[in-house]
Amino acid sequence: MDILETERLLLVPYTIDYIEATLLGNEKLSHISGYEVSAEWPGIEFSFYLPFALEELKKRPEMEKWTRLIILKKENKIIGEISIQGNSNEKWIPELGYGVVDSYSNQGFITEAVEAFLNWLIKMENIDLIKAKTFLRNKKSQHILRKNGFIKTGEGLIGRDEAIVKFEWKNSE
Repeated sequence: MDILETERLLLVPYTIDYIEATLLGNEKLSHISGYEVSAEWPGIEFSFYLPFALEELKKRPEMEKWTRLIILKKENKIIGEISIQGNSNEKWIPELGYGVVDSYSNQGFITEAVEAFLNWLIKMENIDLIKAKTFLRNKKSQHILRKNGFIKTGEGLIGRDEAIVKFEWKNSE
């Protein structure tokens, strides 16, 4: 599977083997992947998602390519992840998700990863529309989405009281 490369990053497919290793601990993931793993990664939210992701990928391993580890090249270190999610069918509209550990935030890594990932999706996957959502309080994420061509489409709630902002990105090529 292809690795996406930017000036500072590698976006490496997060394979079933890598997810299984992550669930056993960062030392196991480091051993199997060959990358150092940031002590802050994968974080609580992403850790919660991993068992579900593993189950889904075992059912449909062709979806491995849509979840990537973000590797900081100069340190050979896993610092985050980026993915599109959803059920691939004729009416599927994928949703973008991403995260980077706190010690590497505010350095443009997610903006760089999103740009490379979108370019790959246009070229290789023929995807023309992607949705994203972020918490209303998360101004950094909203900025990242806007900087990468996402347009705000509305607001809503998750649960009863957590305000979110909804975005869409459309391929203009």
